Amino acid sequence: MVHGVGPGLLDLLIIVALIYFLYKFVVRRRGGQSIYYEQSESYPQYGSPSYGGGRQAYMPQMDEVQRGLEEIGKTDPSFNTENFLQTVEGFFFRIEAAWMNRSLDDVKDLPTMEMRDYFSGEFERMKRQHTVNRLENIAVRKVEPAEVWQESGRDFITVLFTANLLDYTVDDNTGEVIDGDKLNPVNFQEFWTFSRAVGANRWQLAGINDVNQPSPN
Repeated sequence: MVHGVGPGLLDLLIIVALIYFLYKFVVRRRGGQSIYYEQSESYPQYGSPSYGGGRQAYMPQMDEVQRGLEEIGKTDPSFNTENFLQTVEGFFFRIEAAWMNRSLDDVKDLPTMEMRDYFSGEFERMKRQHTVNRLENIAVRKVEPAEVWQESGRDFITVLFTANLLDYTVDDNTGEVIDGDKLNPVNFQEFWTFSRAVGANRWQLAGINDVNQPSPN
């Protein structure tokens, strides 16, 4: 009789199941993946979940957010939250346009090196497959800070974008819709994390996570 096989197999199945549910939790709208290139040692926590309409949303913990913003203000007296949110909303539209155009030529300084590598890889993939992801009629409903911290000489601010848009994919040869819906807008929430060296320095996009997914139950 071989001993120990049963418990070992059970442990393996449990680990596989946990990995699967974690993947389902972080799966992203574009290409089914999460793209968060973390530059800090600890993954940020984005407030507490709330549920409605079968989709998962998040409510930022505003006391902690405010404390984080005040800390950034101590190292950069020129920092203003409203100005920052207006700036990153502009980033949002410009990067979404770059995604649709499959080119970073007009926004190459906005993402970090890791994000540039990610986008470049995705653009090459879409070109090989002759697909274009159309993002049209974008309406941003809310832009709010969800997590703020400083670590290893860098500022980090994660912003929660709540928006809707037409999101569909076409064949770039025929124009035929091969995925999505060009008539009915979709609602989504995305976390965009911005980073910079501490002080009055330039912000860059460091990661994106989609939270507009069904609860992983």
